[in-house]
Amino acid sequence: MKSRTLQNTLNDHSKQPTETVYCICRRPDTGKWMIGCDGCDDWFHGECVQLRPADEDLVDQYFCPNCQSKGFGITTWKRKCRLPSCHSPAAVASNPPSKYCSPEHGLEFFRSQQYLTEYGTKELAAVLSAVNDANGFRNLGNSVSVPRSAAERVKLEDSLHQDEEKLAPMKIAIKRQKARLGARSQFISMAKERQKRVADELRGEADQSSKGIKEICGFDIRLAMDDDEFADWCEGEEGRTVFSCGEIGGREGLCMRRKCEKHKYWLRIAMEDIELEERLVNEGATMVLTEENGQRQRQDVKSLMESQRLK
Repeated sequence: MKSRTLQNTLNDHSKQPTETVYCICRRPDTGKWMIGCDGCDDWFHGECVQLRPADEDLVDQYFCPNCQSKGFGITTWKRKCRLPSCHSPAAVASNPPSKYCSPEHGLEFFRSQQYLTEYGTKELAAVLSAVNDANGFRNLGNSVSVPRSAAERVKLEDSLHQDEEKLAPMKIAIKRQKARLGARSQFISMAKERQKRVADELRGEADQSSKGIKEICGFDIRLAMDDDEFADWCEGEEGRTVFSCGEIGGREGLCMRRKCEKHKYWLRIAMEDIELEERLVNEGATMVLTEENGQRQRQDVKSLMESQRLK
């Protein structure tokens, strides 16, 4: 597996008089992260084949869709480090093998489980006496043990409900962030398509000579909106029409300049921003999920304690 980014592209373009096309989209290297196929040696934009730069180190061998359909091979992956926020391979080949990429990440993973330290020896003894083996211990958080009396069950369910209510605003915020991020990503793709479409239109217009007509800037003024402004626009009539059609029509709000210094590299910057926001949102979602699982395990311990007390 091989990959490359903008620096390699600039070096290549400095030597080649014409642009070379790659990928299933048959477009040139735009400076975004690309991955090389181990079957046909062609290069593919990560976003076109649903691969992220963050997963680069986890790919063992990569075979593009065409090579896979021809039976040349399938993409294989290395085992990921157990720490949710880490995208490095686990050190499975080390002696002894590990589920983590490093000892430091192993410690960090167990520090994230600190909710277990909230309980004393009696509470932990109740947990251990309720399971028969290691597998049973691992499955403790999968369900909440039922207390023996109705009153205890109501009390336990109320406690669990209160914990869930604390996480509800965070879960709603993450869901909203993901929706907005998806809309921005789709809009950037449509802006890129409009840039190409309008440039082609200019070349074909009667009063324009095709000779010397270069790519226009293509920046859309709506890309400068903040999250709330863009969300309001998306919910408005114009935004709903654009997303319903799947394209940005006309030329309103489009920068038509060539060699535009003001919006230089706007597409690359916009995609890098999207990748960063995706990583932050995913990390936030992982934190919420970890806390949610922790809450359920805490309730499980409380239930087990009640059961042991009544024996």
